[in-house]
Amino acid sequence: MRRSSNPSRARLLLFLTLLISFPAIADPIPTRPLRPLMTLTGPAGDPMSMPSDVAVDADGIYVVDGARHRVLVFDPRGRFRFAIGGQGNGAEEFDHPVGITVRDGRLYIADTGNRRIQVFDTGGRYLRGIVTRDQGQAVPPVDVEVSAKGRELYVTSNRRHRVLAYSADGTLLGSWGGNGSNQGQFRYPASITRVGQGRLAVVDVLNTRVQVFYTDGKLSLVVGEWGVLPGQLFRPKGVAVDHDGRYYISDSYMNLVQVFNDAGEFLYVLGRDGEPRRFDTPTGIAVYNGRLYVVEMLKGRVSVFGLPK
Repeated sequence: MRRSSNPSRARLLLFLTLLISFPAIADPIPTRPLRPLMTLTGPAGDPMSMPSDVAVDADGIYVVDGARHRVLVFDPRGRFRFAIGGQGNGAEEFDHPVGITVRDGRLYIADTGNRRIQVFDTGGRYLRGIVTRDQGQAVPPVDVEVSAKGRELYVTSNRRHRVLAYSADGTLLGSWGGNGSNQGQFRYPASITRVGQGRLAVVDVLNTRVQVFYTDGKLSLVVGEWGVLPGQLFRPKGVAVDHDGRYYISDSYMNLVQVFNDAGEFLYVLGRDGEPRRFDTPTGIAVYNGRLYVVEMLKGRVSVFGLPK
């Protein structure tokens, strides 16, 4: 059978096939509405190109603008402030950065092509770089998270299919995972974020799930499974958790965001009146102070919404 080279046609064929195989997909989809607030596209005349991740705190919004090898900083109202970086391999330069987190006034950026984490304060001042090594070899980081007290860094590695744990000075403390589809293993881990009870949620992209671990690598919870029905994932990319422990997971193939409770049970799709809200290749996401921030990679923007209560 000849495969279609048209992505939209391929999605339609997949949907129709599943509609025949699973008639329940025609049932009403549980949805919750979003309230559009603003859209971030970058400085005037210099828009984002292939952004991948976003982090937010009380002082600003921080966007990884990967194809332009920089991080863009906006104030909480979405007004552009300044850019960090530019292409290169020196301090304060990037090579296709992917992931970012902000903790206690510090930005931690996965400088993927340069195989390191770079740390800045939220004013853009460079603090240090940490080479991400495993078994003596530098490996490209995909995303990074920081422990509550800032003493440990947790990095996802596509090359190793693992989570790597480092001390603040870059000493490798341990790792877990490995290439595979069993629980506790990964096939191309991506976003990582801190959740309650000292745990870490990791997007396991090709295994189409989010796995939640304690910081010693012990598995706590698995959220999602393969499929295109409500509560299933096809190509998850981003995960964020709100104060009530709900998991927001972006699906870059189905172009939507689904929400699960703190036990991993499906709650609803973000949308209205049974119709999912369609994004354009959503990747990194963040939840902060009642707002949802969604990176729409191919549109070169971050869309910001008020969350349902």
